[in-house]
Amino acid sequence: MILRKLSLNISPLLIEIFTEELPFSAIKKEISNVLEKFKKVLRAYNIDCNVDFFYTPRRLIFHSKNFPLKQSDEIKEFFGPPLSIAYQNNEPTSATKGFLKRLNISQDKLQIKAKDNKEFLFYSYKQEGRDSKDLIENIILEFLDSLSFGKSMQWGSIEASFIRPIRNIFILMDDKFIKTKDLEKKYQFNQVNKIVPHRICSNKEINNIKDYFTFLRDNFVIYSQYERYEIIINQIKEVESKFNIKVELDRELLDEIIAITENPNVLFGEFDKKFLELPKEVIITSMKINQKYFATYTNDGLLNNGFIVVCNTISTSDLILNGNIRVLSARLEDALFFYYNDLKSFVKDKCDLRLKNIEFIQDSGSLYDKVGREKEIAKIIILNNKINESVAKNIQDSIEISKNDLLSEMVNEFGELQGIMGSYYTDNDRLKQALKEQYLPLTEDTNIPSSIEGAIVSIANKLDSILILFALNKIPSGSKDPFALRRAAGGIIKIIEYFKLEFNLEEILDSLKPFYKKIEIYRVKNFFYERLEGILNVNQSIINAAIKSKQNDILKLLEQIKALELIVISPNKNDYKMLFKRVANILTDTTKKDIDTSLLIENREIELYNRIDCFRKQNLTSPSSIIKELLGFKDILEAFFDDIMINVENKDLRENRILLINVIYEEFFKVGDIKEISF
Repeated sequence: MILRKLSLNISPLLIEIFTEELPFSAIKKEISNVLEKFKKVLRAYNIDCNVDFFYTPRRLIFHSKNFPLKQSDEIKEFFGPPLSIAYQNNEPTSATKGFLKRLNISQDKLQIKAKDNKEFLFYSYKQEGRDSKDLIENIILEFLDSLSFGKSMQWGSIEASFIRPIRNIFILMDDKFIKTKDLEKKYQFNQVNKIVPHRICSNKEINNIKDYFTFLRDNFVIYSQYERYEIIINQIKEVESKFNIKVELDRELLDEIIAITENPNVLFGEFDKKFLELPKEVIITSMKINQKYFATYTNDGLLNNGFIVVCNTISTSDLILNGNIRVLSARLEDALFFYYNDLKSFVKDKCDLRLKNIEFIQDSGSLYDKVGREKEIAKIIILNNKINESVAKNIQDSIEISKNDLLSEMVNEFGELQGIMGSYYTDNDRLKQALKEQYLPLTEDTNIPSSIEGAIVSIANKLDSILILFALNKIPSGSKDPFALRRAAGGIIKIIEYFKLEFNLEEILDSLKPFYKKIEIYRVKNFFYERLEGILNVNQSIINAAIKSKQNDILKLLEQIKALELIVISPNKNDYKMLFKRVANILTDTTKKDIDTSLLIENREIELYNRIDCFRKQNLTSPSSIIKELLGFKDILEAFFDDIMINVENKDLRENRILLINVIYEEFFKVGDIKEISF
């Protein structure tokens, strides 16, 4: 056991890890973990304090106003053998000798201490904390090793790696510069107490923390990411007011701009209105992906020819803005050229035969083959859900041309626009929405298709990808899911639930088996069931209970899971827990199939039978209604268990009473196996 006594000697601490420019694509997932990882290393060194974390494109900054100058002292405690076996004839036993040897102490250091109403040999000592300045280098080394940016690089002749080369690590503790040796050697930099400000300014030697922050601010480095956010937002609001526009604040793009600027400055520019002939998604994507611009809209919600660029300079000259306009105009000119070429070449009424020459995935057949399989999937869903003829035709026609835009110049330039461009290239207004929505939802947070046509086209696309990859044994494992099949399965489940689609998974998979020769249906079923846990915020045992019911229809399974959740969220859940346990203890196989009413001789069993009979006559189909009604059996069941002897000597009477309980369990089982539920 270790007890810690906090040090009262504190001072400010500043650490700046200065690097080459950090790419946002690599740091965006890890940046939210950086502060906690730093604190975790501090805790491992028995250092507890508040720490602020800031970052810019070239620096990671840690600042603590109350950093302990020493580690916390530790009182280390060790319990030895029980006193009852510690000595024999006043001499230490082998157990005591072993305890002394392990701790390398003499017998006179031992004490006696009670624990759990029993006396033990005991030893303790105080280990004084070391000076923090002697530990800080190891703390930083371990912290850097803990970071995981995915990709990293090596430079010079070093064996270590990091996301980008480290050029300096500046450390001030109690306003004293701390020199390092191992850090310099490991990452090959010359440590100096000079700080690099904005690129247009000169470096300066800094000797105290106050001067550090003042120097950065005076030299155009807004070190706080939170302040950069406020600056960008406020300047955008000023632009909106000045030019009477609305700016689309794409949060992902905003986070990136915050991360890649040290001194953000918002500028408003305009491109030629002729480019508004392009689909709005093309303009927005070109601005976001290539130029990191925000799109702007009229107050009526229409895309206009304005854009917001956030530059990283102190200048607001027209030269910078005009340069951005020229670059954007060149890109939009290319896009306009691609767009008009595609309108001439796009095959609008059938699957483009050129797709036969493009393999979907190795050994999976061509994209032309994929379209054919998707049409078979859609046919089954249409039939099962009794989709009317005109809607069914829209679905099949949409799938027929759904992959044609993959051959377009525009999608070749902007892969994010697949599906969307097809919706612009087709002349058939009936198909536009389905084509645009065929890949939705793209992530867990994006919308699902808005139309039944888009929904079934999307399911067909996703299900075919899952099945063909399972047939090729390219199945997700652990954290690896290179083809995003988990996301695809989750999307299918969400669409089924929203549109209330009948979707008997086993029957559908069995019908499709001829198209996926080597597929193992049970593995696909289990894969979908596993995704339920990732989508539904419910107790896993509830999902398991519903699956035990042998329900293969995804929609009905979802309804059963929600119904079973009523049990564990009920204020009477503890009573139900005990009741289900009593039911489970009695369940057994019996040769009797029907309750023999002539053997019902006690009032409680007659009451229970009548309640069962009344329940059955309701012919309830809704899982929630079934569960609510069965939970209403609580009082009468408890009375039955309290007043009725079940295991009587008379075999017929005993089996009849067991059958009463079996019948109730079987009614529950239609929704889920109550024995599986954990509370």
